[in-house]
Amino acid sequence: MTMNESKSMIKDPVCGMTVDEATAIHADRDGQTFYFCSEHCREKFLSSPADAKPDDKPGGCCG
Repeated sequence: MTMNESKSMIKDPVCGMTVDEATAIHADRDGQTFYFCSEHCREKFLSSPADAKPDDKPGGCCG
C-alpha cells in the first residue's frame, strides 16, 4: 500500500473497481453497506436482484 492510498479501499460490487469507502457513493441492502465508483453503478446495483453477480469486465465499467 502506498503512502497516499487509503486503508479503506473496497471493490464496487457492480464493476469491481476499487473505491475509497470514505469518499465513495454508497447504498445499503440487507443491513450491509455497499460502495460504488459512480452513480451509474449504484443505480444498476439498486435496480438488480440481491443475488446478481458483478460485471465481469477487466478494469471495471469506468476504466
